[in-house]
Amino acid sequence: MKRHAHALAALALLALTTALPAPAQEARPAMHGKANPAAVVERGQVRFTVLTPRMIRMEWSPDGRFVDAPSQVFIDRDQPVPKFTTSTRDGVLHIDTASLSLAYTLGSGRFSPGNLSIRSKGFRTAFEWHPGQAETGNLKGTARTLDRYRGDVQVGTGKKLDLGQGLLSRQGWHLIDDSKSFLFDDSAWRWVEQRPCAECQDLYFLGYGHHYKEILGDFARVAGREPMPPRFAFGYWWSRYWNYSDSEIRELVENFERYGIPLDVLVVDMDWHRTDHLDWDPKYAKQDAFGQLVGWTGYTWNRSLFPDPAKFLAWLHGQQLKVTLNLHPASGVAPNEARYPAFARAMGVHDGKAIGFEAADKRYMRGLFDTVLDPLHAEGVDFWWLDWQQWPDSKKLPGLSNTWWLNYVFYTHMQLADQARAMIYHRWGGLGNHRYQVGFSGDSVIAWQSLAYQPYFTATASNVLYGYWSHDIGGHMFTDDTPEDQRHIDPELYVRWMQFGAFSPILRTHSSKEAGLRKEPWRFPPEDFAALRQIIDLRYALAPYIYTASREAYDTGVSLLRPLYYAWPDQAQAYDAGSEYMFGDDLLVAPVTRPMQDGVAKVSTWLPPGRWYDRNRGDVLQGGRTVTRDYALDEVPVFVRAGAVLPMNPPSVKKLQDMDNGAIVLRQFPGGTAHTRLYTDAGDSEGYRHGEYAFTAIDGQRDAHAATLTVGPRQGRYPGMPQDKQFTIELPDAGLPASVTVDGQPYTRSDDARPGHWQYDGDTLTARIVVPARSADQPLKVAVRFADPAADVAGLRYRMKRTAAAVEWLKYHWNSPAPLPDDVSLAAQLGRLIDYRPERLPALVKAFDARLAKLPSEVERTHADAKVKAHFARMIEAIGKD
Repeated sequence: MKRHAHALAALALLALTTALPAPAQEARPAMHGKANPAAVVERGQVRFTVLTPRMIRMEWSPDGRFVDAPSQVFIDRDQPVPKFTTSTRDGVLHIDTASLSLAYTLGSGRFSPGNLSIRSKGFRTAFEWHPGQAETGNLKGTARTLDRYRGDVQVGTGKKLDLGQGLLSRQGWHLIDDSKSFLFDDSAWRWVEQRPCAECQDLYFLGYGHHYKEILGDFARVAGREPMPPRFAFGYWWSRYWNYSDSEIRELVENFERYGIPLDVLVVDMDWHRTDHLDWDPKYAKQDAFGQLVGWTGYTWNRSLFPDPAKFLAWLHGQQLKVTLNLHPASGVAPNEARYPAFARAMGVHDGKAIGFEAADKRYMRGLFDTVLDPLHAEGVDFWWLDWQQWPDSKKLPGLSNTWWLNYVFYTHMQLADQARAMIYHRWGGLGNHRYQVGFSGDSVIAWQSLAYQPYFTATASNVLYGYWSHDIGGHMFTDDTPEDQRHIDPELYVRWMQFGAFSPILRTHSSKEAGLRKEPWRFPPEDFAALRQIIDLRYALAPYIYTASREAYDTGVSLLRPLYYAWPDQAQAYDAGSEYMFGDDLLVAPVTRPMQDGVAKVSTWLPPGRWYDRNRGDVLQGGRTVTRDYALDEVPVFVRAGAVLPMNPPSVKKLQDMDNGAIVLRQFPGGTAHTRLYTDAGDSEGYRHGEYAFTAIDGQRDAHAATLTVGPRQGRYPGMPQDKQFTIELPDAGLPASVTVDGQPYTRSDDARPGHWQYDGDTLTARIVVPARSADQPLKVAVRFADPAADVAGLRYRMKRTAAAVEWLKYHWNSPAPLPDDVSLAAQLGRLIDYRPERLPALVKAFDARLAKLPSEVERTHADAKVKAHFARMIEAIGKD
């Protein structure tokens, strides 16, 4: 089967200077394998390098020769030298940092339990480590693929997915044995080479207690940062394994436009090239000269589907779409490929035979790019989907993972050859592969179990800095034993999967080549379609927040999506809440992963200590407890850190590649204070690595009586940066403002949300302040005082929505020409009544609550069917339950 981020200016400047140090721009990807000599302690056959207070490299070599070349995992050992002391007592070498105390018996040979120990200093989670000690508390990493897995169990074999070891452990330490990894040479395009010593030891000890975020930052310093994808990658990706034609893809793209659904990336699967003789049935499948199935590998456009590829790609770019094509390069380059003659000349081949694949052969890979892939890139292919799934290791260099090495080669080639920001889309190859995003998790089975497992799977990947998993949203395939009448998409499952996708690193739908797997949103019933479009729109609205979190991942090593124990390491519940995660610093997400009952899904969510705003109900909850709440089809369990300010896009943004950050919505939530930043850059260049970016500091405070928001002057510069910025401040679930001032000037209310005024939205209970465009270098201060006494709107939006839904249900089951009772009709329209008369908000809310209390009795007095009355009464009763 196919596998398929309080002094405003000072705060901003401080943030810019205290992140991981930005490397200087180089003509090639930066690698600095040799450590600062001041960090090195060498004694005969051993060498210790103090990389950070929490990370020590430990080498043993029989001839006292040590490795300074960068390795697959560790590429930048030249770090600022931390404070440490060295002493020798009774033949034992002691190295002490602020966090660790190492002891080694000099002259005792290879590292062993009897001659080497490291103990912690000052950690609540104390430890003493010796070589060979079992790491029983490891919090896992990630796996290469979810191919044919239903949840974490592989169909057919029953095999449980092995997530391997991550960098984090509840024991507070982790050891990385780098002794067998390959090295990089010093050529312009660094290439793989074997280590000179097979028996040498090269170990890295990470000792951190429960300071999880700090050790991830340390690892990012030494092993390379988690690179930012281009901004467009955070939009919606459409992908389907299907033999699309040029005309069909044009129709597909036009439908996205017709139905008002944003789209940024188009993935064209393997049918873009000739797939002659490809067959899954072993009776008909053919093998090539290299033992591979014929049809998987191809580099020549299928002209029956794409008569003029250059014009096709030009049209897609005219629609402001980025394009990626699928590659399975295992069969090398065959004589029937259009670019075979040029490749054969580059390889010095004259016999007309197929040229076998070898990723570790520099000449081969350079020739493949120069003669085959780069011309396709010049035609308009923006990046590659590298779908390697054949033999695991290089034939030329046994032990070198083909997956790992291909990821490196494709990513760094793009860095060296193009001004655009490097990105590939590929499978996980192992530790160190975090430097080459975005991941493709493979062909998961379409099932609720698969959806339920993916939040945990994605979160643990951050433990190895692999922060950009892209899943086949909706699932990829049915199992062979799925009955024919069940081989179709369950709309509810698909909606819930898309909701997880919107709150995951990459939002990409995909499925196997099966006629019943149609995931175009407009093919679903109206309720499902509305929920799908709503969640995609929310993803685009959140793009500035997500992009800022991506920058923070680059700076700190803390991924966009991560487990709760990063922030609450001493809370046992943070380790048990595997289906929950933090999405950036301010959003806690607990996706719905089970079917609804009676129209809602109940989800229990552990809220960490602190105060949390329920995005669905509009109330603020005290954390340190588990809450159980119900969620309709269009609702996602998302809790916002109380008082947070989220930078968001206005609804007009439909293409992230063209988002210039000239208009920003700042949504300020109730219940606390905020200190955050908005990050901006050009979006699609490598300039973000060497100073071409800007931060804007944001501070706020909001309670039931007042809200203040201060935006600092933008700090930094980048090409194409807009000079002006238009801010809209939104205060959801707010009482009616009594006064609004912007930079000390009073704003008046306007029902049409004109710039220089404020508006109150009755449906969302949101006060909206529209500030005219102004210089982005100019600070902004907004102050709101709410009416006193203020209407109690906490949880009101939930009651409004559920009441409207109950009344709608009642209408469809009324079966009488008589009108509904007046109070029933009015109870369903509170938002509209507030829109018409926002100044009457407290009175309208009071009247609504009175109506809500008597709705069952109002309907009970009618001639409606007894079952209808009873069901309506239960719906209204449920609104008052928490």
